Order: sequence, then structure tokens, then C-alpha cells
Amino acid sequence: KSTGLSTIAKKFAIRSWLMEPVFYQGRLLGIVELHYCRMPPHECQPGELDLVKAIATQVGAALIQAEAYANLEELNQQLEALDRTRSNLIAITGHELRTPLSTIQVCLESLATEPDMPLELQQVMLNTALSDSERMRKLVQDFLTLSNLESGRVEWHPESLTLQECVDLALSRNRTRSSTEKPPQIKTQIAENLPLVRADGDWLVEVLAKLMDNALKFTPPQGEITIKAIYNSRQMVEVTVADTGRGIEPNRLEVVFDRFYQEEGALRRTTGGTGLGLAICRQIVNGWGGEIWAESTGKDQGSQFHFTIPIVRSSQEEKRTKVKSK
Repeated sequence: KSTGLSTIAKKFAIRSWLMEPVFYQGRLLGIVELHYCRMPPHECQPGELDLVKAIATQVGAALIQAEAYANLEELNQQLEALDRTRSNLIAITGHELRTPLSTIQVCLESLATEPDMPLELQQVMLNTALSDSERMRKLVQDFLTLSNLESGRVEWHPESLTLQECVDLALSRNRTRSSTEKPPQIKTQIAENLPLVRADGDWLVEVLAKLMDNALKFTPPQGEITIKAIYNSRQMVEVTVADTGRGIEPNRLEVVFDRFYQEEGALRRTTGGTGLGLAICRQIVNGWGGEIWAESTGKDQGSQFHFTIPIVRSSQEEKRTKVKSK
């Protein structure tokens, strides 16, 4: 270091060199330097040293104030963004709740005020009210689930799992869905000798069920849904839920995971759902250290949703991984 300083001193013909560190509460912020380039070399007097120390103190205070102002500006921007998000959520949630509530109210008022209504029409009114009340229940449930996931209030219980069992449970759950039309065919292609995965079983089934449910909504009855699973090159199990449905525009492959996302204004009116399913899936997958992403070549070209799950490692594998990382 001294050789470097000597080189600098010779290059700029520095005859005397004074350095005063700039501290604030024990934190080094910088250095105030005074260079004397004339002959003879200057020897600083006590009064000059005191003046330099005072300048360094003032510079330190100014730097801290500038840093605090920058941090405050950033914090204000974050608060403004949070406030906009909160306002949007309140508006969207209010709309999503108010719409089915209005329908239920109209149906019940009609049943109450028109006793001579034909039985067929009464049944239609009841079915509509029941359908919209179920939609409200799902919205509230999904909203609470997402809130708990985002706030970190969920306790994870990871365990060693066979992926096939989780897929079977998710398939069983989706078969209970009430549907007036015949659902598209669902095929499974789980790789042989797939290693055990390490995840919370309930939440893994939830992700699979929601991705299947999403594929069922946007795939016509004559279409096909395929659930695949492989052991990928990153030493994770990669699950893919692929469909031959309406597809996704390439520029929307990321925003589909946003809360209350809907591709078209009236899309959810015809397909049902809460608009929170994919956002919930992303939070769950991130919770166990995996990734989730979507792929599609465009509208009506089908889509593929992929997510990864860590595998169960033996003690020998863990030791080898730690050695490699070191």
C-alpha cells in the first residue's frame, strides 16, 4: 500500500498529504484529503487540524442526511405503490363480492315476491343463487389463503412424498367438480423411478388441483390435459400441467400469476373461478424453494404450466452437495 501512495505522491508532486477520516457513529463514510504540492513541504498546525476535523464532521452529517433523504424517498415510493395496490385490491374484491351478492339478492327477492312463479323458473333462481354463493365462498377462501401465504403466517410441514399419490389425490378432488359438460380427457405421464419429493403434502395437492382446475376451465371437452413429471437437470422434480385449450399470449405469460388477473373482461364470468388460483400456486411453490412458470405459443395454442419440487436427498448426497458448493 505504501508503494502505491508513493507512486501517487510522485505523479502529482504531492509534498504534504493530510488525510482525515469521515465517521458517523463509528461508521466510515469517506476520507477528506488535503494535498500540498509546493516546496517546502507544509507541516499542519493544531488549528488547521481542528479545522479539517470540523469539516470532516460536517461532511459526515451532510452525507448521512443525504442518505436518509434518499432512503425516505424510496420508502415513500414503496408506500405509494402499496397504497395503490391496496386500493386496487379493495376495488376489485368489492366488485367480485358485490356481483354475486346482487345476483343472489335478485333471485331471493323474486322467489319471495312472486309465489306463483313456475316451478322450473324457481329451480333456475335457486340454482343461480346457490352457484353464486359458492363462487363467493371460494373467493373469500382463496383471498384468505393468499393473504396468509403472502404474510408468512403459514406453517410448512415438509415430508417425503410420492408424487403419483399427490397427483391421484388432486385428480380425485377435480372429479368431484360439478360440471354440465363432459370434461376433457386427463392423461398422466409420471416418469418411472422418480425420486421422492420434499414438500408439504396438503399444499402440493393444492397446487396440482388448482393447475388442473385452471386447465379444465380453458380446455374444450374434446381437448386434452396432460400431467407430466420428470427429474430435471437441476436435481429437482419438474411437473408440467399441459392443455390444448385457449392458450396465452407470450407477453402475458408472467402476468397470469398476478392477483385477480383476467385475460378478457368477461372471461371469468363464463369460466368461473376467483382469479387468485395461480397467485396462490406461485406463493406455495416459492414457499418450498421451487419455481413456477407458464409457456404458450399464443392464443388457442394450448398452454403448459411448469413447477419444480425439491427431492429427498440421502445423507451421502447432502454431503456431496455441500462439498461441491464449498
